[in-house]
Amino acid sequence: MRTLVWIALLVLLGVLGLSQTNTSIGLENGVYSSVELGFRYRLPSGLSDETSYARESLQKKAADLHTTNTFDVLLRVTSGPDDSVPEWHAISIQSYSRAKFVDRDDGAVEARMNQLVAGSGTAAVGKSERESIAGVNFTVSNFEKSEPPLEKHARVYSTVLKGKVLSIAFTANQRESLNLLEDSLRGLEFANATPAFYLGFDRNEYPGDQNLKQLRASLAYAGYWLNNPPGSKSNSWTGKRGKLEAAGFGYLVLFNGRLFRELRDVKLAQELGKGDAQAAVRSAGDEGFPAHTILFLDQEEGGRLLPEQKAYLFAWVDGVRQSGFRAGVYCSGIAALEKSGDSVVTAEDIRQSGGTREITYWVTNDACPPSPGCSVSRHPPPSVAASGVTFADVWQFAQSPRRKEVADGCGKTYAADGNCYVPGSGSGLHLDLNTSTSADPSHGRTRE
Repeated sequence: MRTLVWIALLVLLGVLGLSQTNTSIGLENGVYSSVELGFRYRLPSGLSDETSYARESLQKKAADLHTTNTFDVLLRVTSGPDDSVPEWHAISIQSYSRAKFVDRDDGAVEARMNQLVAGSGTAAVGKSERESIAGVNFTVSNFEKSEPPLEKHARVYSTVLKGKVLSIAFTANQRESLNLLEDSLRGLEFANATPAFYLGFDRNEYPGDQNLKQLRASLAYAGYWLNNPPGSKSNSWTGKRGKLEAAGFGYLVLFNGRLFRELRDVKLAQELGKGDAQAAVRSAGDEGFPAHTILFLDQEEGGRLLPEQKAYLFAWVDGVRQSGFRAGVYCSGIAALEKSGDSVVTAEDIRQSGGTREITYWVTNDACPPSPGCSVSRHPPPSVAASGVTFADVWQFAQSPRRKEVADGCGKTYAADGNCYVPGSGSGLHLDLNTSTSADPSHGRTRE
C-alpha cells in the first residue's frame, strides 16, 4: 500500500499565495545539500528516496483544489512505501516563504510552520521549544495522530533562514523510531553558521536546593547521576530532577559503568552490560526523564579499551537504545601512549569499534592547552571541537580537583586548593565544567 502520509504533503488553502521552485542540489551519496539555503544533511542509512513521488502527489492534489499554495518539498525519504506497518518511519524537508507570514515574529512563524507541516487531524503534544542545532536556532514541536491500530508520532523542527522557513520533520509509527531518527540531526551543517556554546557542570554530590539559583546564573545544565557516582555508596541526585528543571537547568544524564576488574570475560561483560542498561532505563523512567533522553555511560578508564570493556559498553548502548532511550558515552578525549609507541584516544577507539551504532560522545580533556581551565566567566564558552574530538557533543574541560600532571598550564585559573568553584555559589561547592552546543545536552527536559 502506498498512501499520502500526513507529514510534508499539506496544501495551504486560501491564505498564502506562492508557487515555489526547488534550486537544491538534492540527494547524493546519502547527503542532502541545498545551495539556496546553505545547508547539508547526512541522512540515516536504509531510507528510500520518494521525493519525486511526494512532489507529484502534492502537485496533483493542488491541481484538484485549483491552488498553487504549496510547500516546496525539498526531500522525502521513507523506510518503505507502506506507512501502515509498525516499523515505518520517514524524514521530510520542506520550505516556504517567510514574507507570506505577516504580523508574526520568527518564533511564532516557526511554531505555525510546524503546525502546518504536521497537517490536519494531528494533535500537538506539549508546547514548542527552542533548540540550537549546528549554530542555528529551531522551534521544535511534537505531534500525534491516531490511525487505529497505530498511533503516529512526529517531531518538526523549523527555522527562518535566508528569507524562507525551513522545516525538517520526522515521522514514525513508533516513538522509539522517532528518537533514533532525531539522532541524525548531528549530521546537519549550515554554511557560515557560528555555533552557540553553553556552559554546564557536573559533580558527584547534589549541590543543594539552596545553590541552584546561583549556579543557574552562570551554568545552563547539570550532570545528573542515575546510580551511585564513582566512589560513592549512595546517590544524592535521586528525586531532584524536578528541582533542577524548575530552576531552568538542562541535563547531562549519567550512569556509572563497570571497571575492567568487574568484567572478567566477554560473556560476563555482555550480560552485565545488558543488565546495567535495564537498570539505567528503569532509573531514568523513575526519575521522570522522557524516552528520547540521551543516557551517558560513564567510562572512567581510558586508553584503548580491551575486548571485555567494549563488550560491556556496546551491550549497554544496545540495551538503552532498544528501550527507547538514546545512548551516549562519557570517556577520555586525551591521547594515551601505548607500549608500542602509538597513541590512542578512547573516544576515537570506541567510535571506530562501534560500527553503525548511534552514540553521542561526551569527552573529557582537561589538559591545558586546549582547556582554558576553570573559566566560568569566559564569553563565549570554548568550542567543543577545540577538545580535539571533532565529533563530540560535550567537552568536560575542567575537573575538581585539578589534575596537576595535565592541567599545570592553567593552574592559576583554579582556586588555591586546586578545585574549580563558581563565584558566589556557596562555600565548598567545587565542580567540573563542560561546554556543549545545547543547553540541554541529554534532551532530558520534559516537553510541557
